[in-house]
Amino acid sequence: MVKDYRSKAKIFADILESITQQVHARPTKIMVDANLSYDRLNKYLELLIEKGLVAKSTNSETLYTITEKGTAFLDEYKRFEKFAAAFGLRL
Repeated sequence: MVKDYRSKAKIFADILESITQQVHARPTKIMVDANLSYDRLNKYLELLIEKGLVAKSTNSETLYTITEKGTAFLDEYKRFEKFAAAFGLRL
């Protein structure tokens, strides 16, 4: 049995989708939704912040929000995913 691995783009999309659903997302909820360990989640969140796709706010607790650039990335990813699926490809 061959195990399917998610691409980095798919992991980014899963994280962004989780944040979109919550508006102000907590790390634990994102971790569960995206099916990532805490360490891997932090690594990917730092990359997303660095790229300007996610914003981090730290008041009494750490919360993440998606930026306009992040929303645009997620929309384009979903569109490309549908396009690839039309040809029988998985991302």
